[in-house]
Amino acid sequence: MLGLLITTILTSTADSLNPIAITQQFILQGMVKKPKHIWFFIIPTGVTNLIGGFLAYFGLIAFISDFFGKLMNKYGQMLYTFELILGIVFLIALFYLVHNAKIESLKKQISSLNSDDSKSNDETEAAGKIKSVSPTALLALGVCATISELTTALPYFAFLTILFNYQLTFIQVAFILIVYNTIYTLPLMILYFVYVKAQDKFDSLYTIIKSRITKWSNIIAPTAAGLIGSIMVYHSVSLLLK
Repeated sequence: MLGLLITTILTSTADSLNPIAITQQFILQGMVKKPKHIWFFIIPTGVTNLIGGFLAYFGLIAFISDFFGKLMNKYGQMLYTFELILGIVFLIALFYLVHNAKIESLKKQISSLNSDDSKSNDETEAAGKIKSVSPTALLALGVCATISELTTALPYFAFLTILFNYQLTFIQVAFILIVYNTIYTLPLMILYFVYVKAQDKFDSLYTIIKSRITKWSNIIAPTAAGLIGSIMVYHSVSLLLK
Protein backbone atom coordinates (compact mmCIF):
# COMPACT_ATOMS: atom_id res chain seq x y z
CA MET A 1 0.00 0.00 0.00
CA LEU A 2 2.92 2.33 0.79
CA GLY A 3 4.36 1.74 -2.68
CA LEU A 4 1.00 2.58 -4.25
CA LEU A 5 0.75 5.77 -2.18
CA ILE A 6 4.23 6.88 -3.31
CA THR A 7 3.28 6.10 -6.94
CA THR A 8 0.08 8.11 -6.47
CA ILE A 9 1.99 11.14 -5.15
CA LEU A 10 4.64 11.04 -7.91
CA THR A 11 2.15 10.49 -10.75
CA SER A 12 -0.32 13.12 -9.55
CA THR A 13 2.49 15.65 -9.05
CA ALA A 14 3.59 15.16 -12.67
CA ASP A 15 -0.04 15.30 -13.86
CA SER A 16 -0.69 18.47 -11.83
CA LEU A 17 1.69 20.44 -14.03
CA ASN A 18 -1.16 20.85 -16.48
CA PRO A 19 -0.47 23.95 -18.60
CA ILE A 20 -4.05 24.12 -19.92
CA ALA A 21 -5.75 24.17 -16.50
CA ILE A 22 -3.16 26.57 -15.07
CA THR A 23 -3.52 28.93 -18.04
CA GLN A 24 -7.31 28.81 -17.78
CA GLN A 25 -7.21 29.75 -14.12
CA PHE A 26 -4.57 32.43 -14.72
CA ILE A 27 -6.92 34.17 -17.14
CA LEU A 28 -10.12 33.57 -15.17
CA GLN A 29 -8.61 34.68 -11.85
CA GLY A 30 -8.47 38.27 -13.04
CA MET A 31 -12.01 38.17 -14.39
CA VAL A 32 -13.91 37.12 -11.26
CA LYS A 33 -15.88 39.65 -9.22
CA LYS A 34 -14.27 38.45 -5.98
CA PRO A 35 -10.92 36.56 -5.76
CA LYS A 36 -12.46 33.74 -3.68
CA HIS A 37 -14.95 33.00 -6.48
CA ILE A 38 -12.16 31.18 -8.35
CA TRP A 39 -12.79 28.24 -5.99
CA PHE A 40 -15.92 27.64 -8.08
CA PHE A 41 -13.45 26.71 -10.85
CA ILE A 42 -10.81 24.89 -8.78
CA ILE A 43 -13.14 22.57 -6.82
CA PRO A 44 -15.28 21.43 -9.82
CA THR A 45 -12.04 20.74 -11.71
CA GLY A 46 -10.83 18.37 -9.00
CA VAL A 47 -14.25 16.81 -8.34
CA THR A 48 -14.93 16.18 -12.05
CA ASN A 49 -11.51 14.57 -12.44
CA LEU A 50 -12.24 12.46 -9.37
CA ILE A 51 -15.61 11.30 -10.74
CA GLY A 52 -13.93 10.49 -14.05
CA GLY A 53 -11.47 8.28 -12.18
CA PHE A 54 -14.28 6.41 -10.41
CA LEU A 55 -16.14 5.93 -13.70
CA ALA A 56 -13.05 4.59 -15.43
CA TYR A 57 -11.97 2.32 -12.54
CA PHE A 58 -15.37 0.69 -12.12
CA GLY A 59 -15.95 0.26 -15.85
CA LEU A 60 -18.77 2.78 -16.14
CA ILE A 61 -17.05 4.67 -18.97
CA ALA A 62 -17.15 1.51 -21.11
CA PHE A 63 -20.84 1.10 -20.23
CA ILE A 64 -21.60 4.72 -21.16
CA SER A 65 -19.64 4.35 -24.42
CA ASP A 66 -21.61 1.23 -25.31
CA PHE A 67 -24.88 3.03 -24.48
CA PHE A 68 -24.09 5.96 -26.74
CA GLY A 69 -22.94 3.56 -29.47
CA LYS A 70 -26.38 1.91 -29.43
CA LEU A 71 -28.04 5.33 -29.30
CA MET A 72 -26.15 6.42 -32.42
CA ASN A 73 -27.11 3.24 -34.25
CA LYS A 74 -30.79 3.79 -33.45
CA TYR A 75 -31.10 7.58 -33.78
CA GLY A 76 -28.03 8.38 -35.86
CA GLN A 77 -29.90 9.96 -38.78
CA MET A 78 -31.81 12.28 -36.46
CA LEU A 79 -28.67 13.34 -34.59
CA TYR A 80 -26.71 13.94 -37.80
CA THR A 81 -29.59 16.05 -39.12
CA PHE A 82 -29.49 18.11 -35.93
CA GLU A 83 -25.72 18.47 -36.34
CA LEU A 84 -26.25 19.72 -39.90
CA ILE A 85 -28.78 22.32 -38.71
CA LEU A 86 -26.43 23.43 -35.95
CA GLY A 87 -23.57 23.72 -38.43
CA ILE A 88 -25.70 25.95 -40.67
CA VAL A 89 -26.53 28.11 -37.62
CA PHE A 90 -22.80 28.57 -37.00
CA LEU A 91 -22.29 29.62 -40.63
CA ILE A 92 -25.14 32.13 -40.32
CA ALA A 93 -23.47 33.40 -37.15
CA LEU A 94 -20.28 33.86 -39.19
CA PHE A 95 -21.99 36.32 -41.54
CA TYR A 96 -23.62 38.11 -38.60
CA LEU A 97 -20.28 38.50 -36.81
CA VAL A 98 -18.57 39.81 -39.94
CA HIS A 99 -21.40 42.30 -40.52
CA ASN A 100 -21.35 43.35 -36.88
CA ALA A 101 -17.56 43.82 -37.00
CA LYS A 102 -17.94 46.18 -39.95
CA ILE A 103 -20.54 48.23 -38.06
CA GLU A 104 -18.30 48.41 -34.98
CA SER A 105 -15.40 49.51 -37.17
CA LEU A 106 -17.50 52.35 -38.58
CA LYS A 107 -18.54 53.39 -35.08
CA LYS A 108 -14.91 53.53 -33.99
CA GLN A 109 -14.00 55.66 -36.98
CA ILE A 110 -16.79 58.08 -36.12
CA SER A 111 -15.89 58.16 -32.43
CA SER A 112 -12.21 58.78 -33.25
CA LEU A 113 -13.14 62.44 -33.71
CA ASN A 114 -13.40 62.54 -29.93
CA SER A 115 -10.47 60.21 -29.35
CA ASP A 116 -9.50 61.44 -25.91
CA ASP A 117 -12.99 61.04 -24.48
CA SER A 118 -13.44 57.75 -26.32
CA LYS A 119 -10.20 56.38 -24.94
CA SER A 120 -11.15 57.35 -21.42
CA ASN A 121 -14.59 55.76 -21.80
CA ASP A 122 -13.11 52.57 -23.27
CA GLU A 123 -10.69 52.22 -20.37
CA THR A 124 -13.47 52.76 -17.85
CA GLU A 125 -15.69 50.24 -19.63
CA ALA A 126 -12.87 47.67 -19.81
CA ALA A 127 -12.14 48.09 -16.11
CA GLY A 128 -15.79 47.47 -15.32
CA LYS A 129 -16.25 44.47 -17.61
CA ILE A 130 -13.04 42.61 -16.73
CA LYS A 131 -14.58 41.54 -13.40
CA SER A 132 -17.58 39.89 -14.98
CA VAL A 133 -17.33 36.08 -14.64
CA SER A 134 -19.96 34.70 -12.24
CA PRO A 135 -19.50 31.69 -9.90
CA THR A 136 -22.02 29.70 -11.98
CA ALA A 137 -20.02 30.33 -15.15
CA LEU A 138 -16.81 29.32 -13.36
CA LEU A 139 -18.41 26.08 -12.17
CA ALA A 140 -19.58 25.24 -15.70
CA LEU A 141 -16.15 26.08 -17.14
CA GLY A 142 -14.41 23.91 -14.56
CA VAL A 143 -16.63 20.90 -15.26
CA CYS A 144 -16.64 21.25 -19.07
CA ALA A 145 -12.90 21.94 -19.35
CA THR A 146 -12.05 18.92 -17.19
CA ILE A 147 -14.40 16.62 -19.14
CA SER A 148 -12.84 17.73 -22.42
CA GLU A 149 -9.36 17.02 -21.05
CA LEU A 150 -10.28 13.58 -19.69
CA THR A 151 -10.22 12.19 -23.23
CA THR A 152 -6.48 12.99 -23.44
CA ALA A 153 -5.53 12.51 -19.75
CA LEU A 154 -2.87 9.89 -20.44
CA PRO A 155 -1.05 10.15 -17.06
CA TYR A 156 -4.34 9.74 -15.21
CA PHE A 157 -5.45 6.67 -17.15
CA ALA A 158 -1.94 5.21 -16.95
CA PHE A 159 -2.19 5.57 -13.16
CA LEU A 160 -5.62 3.89 -13.18
CA THR A 161 -4.06 0.99 -15.11
CA ILE A 162 -1.53 0.61 -12.30
CA LEU A 163 -4.38 0.77 -9.80
CA PHE A 164 -6.06 -2.22 -11.47
CA ASN A 165 -3.09 -4.39 -10.41
CA TYR A 166 -3.99 -3.98 -6.73
CA GLN A 167 -6.80 -5.72 -4.89
CA LEU A 168 -8.37 -2.72 -3.18
CA THR A 169 -11.60 -2.10 -1.32
CA PHE A 170 -13.90 0.75 -2.34
CA ILE A 171 -12.66 2.85 0.62
CA GLN A 172 -9.02 2.35 -0.42
CA VAL A 173 -9.76 3.26 -4.04
CA ALA A 174 -11.65 6.36 -2.89
CA PHE A 175 -8.76 7.40 -0.62
CA ILE A 176 -6.16 6.94 -3.37
CA LEU A 177 -8.22 8.86 -5.94
CA ILE A 178 -8.91 11.70 -3.48
CA VAL A 179 -5.17 11.99 -2.71
CA TYR A 180 -4.39 11.97 -6.45
CA ASN A 181 -6.90 14.68 -7.31
CA THR A 182 -6.03 16.85 -4.30
CA ILE A 183 -2.41 16.94 -5.50
CA TYR A 184 -3.65 17.39 -9.09
CA THR A 185 -5.43 20.63 -8.14
CA LEU A 186 -2.65 21.86 -5.81
CA PRO A 187 -1.02 24.18 -8.41
CA LEU A 188 -4.41 25.85 -8.96
CA MET A 189 -4.74 26.42 -5.21
CA ILE A 190 -1.20 27.83 -5.03
CA LEU A 191 -1.96 30.15 -7.96
CA TYR A 192 -4.96 31.51 -6.06
CA PHE A 193 -2.87 32.38 -2.98
CA VAL A 194 -0.18 33.96 -5.19
CA TYR A 195 -2.88 36.07 -6.84
CA VAL A 196 -4.24 37.22 -3.47
CA LYS A 197 -0.75 38.39 -2.46
CA ALA A 198 -0.08 40.28 -5.72
CA GLN A 199 -3.57 41.17 -6.96
CA ASP A 200 -2.75 44.66 -8.30
CA LYS A 201 0.05 43.38 -10.54
CA PHE A 202 -2.10 40.54 -11.85
CA ASP A 203 -5.04 42.86 -12.56
CA SER A 204 -2.83 45.21 -14.56
CA LEU A 205 -1.64 42.26 -16.63
CA TYR A 206 -5.22 41.05 -17.16
CA THR A 207 -6.26 44.51 -18.38
CA ILE A 208 -3.48 44.42 -20.99
CA ILE A 209 -4.45 40.88 -22.05
CA LYS A 210 -8.13 41.85 -22.31
CA SER A 211 -7.33 44.84 -24.53
CA ARG A 212 -5.32 42.57 -26.86
CA ILE A 213 -8.12 39.98 -26.93
CA THR A 214 -10.68 42.69 -27.70
CA LYS A 215 -8.64 43.83 -30.71
CA TRP A 216 -8.43 40.28 -32.08
CA SER A 217 -11.97 39.18 -31.17
CA ASN A 218 -13.43 40.54 -34.43
CA ILE A 219 -11.15 38.13 -36.27
CA ILE A 220 -11.11 35.15 -33.89
CA ALA A 221 -14.89 34.89 -33.34
CA PRO A 222 -15.91 34.76 -37.04
CA THR A 223 -13.03 32.40 -37.84
CA ALA A 224 -14.03 30.02 -35.03
CA ALA A 225 -17.72 30.14 -36.02
CA GLY A 226 -16.90 29.47 -39.67
CA LEU A 227 -14.50 26.64 -38.84
CA ILE A 228 -16.89 24.90 -36.43
CA GLY A 229 -19.84 25.34 -38.80
CA SER A 230 -17.90 23.99 -41.79
CA ILE A 231 -16.67 20.93 -39.87
CA MET A 232 -20.16 20.14 -38.55
CA VAL A 233 -21.78 20.52 -41.97
CA TYR A 234 -19.09 18.39 -43.66
CA HIS A 235 -19.24 15.69 -40.95
CA SER A 236 -23.04 15.46 -40.88
CA VAL A 237 -23.46 15.50 -44.66
CA SER A 238 -20.78 12.84 -45.19
CA LEU A 239 -22.53 10.54 -42.70
CA LEU A 240 -26.06 11.25 -43.94
CA LEU A 241 -25.03 10.36 -47.51
CA LYS A 242 -23.59 6.99 -46.50
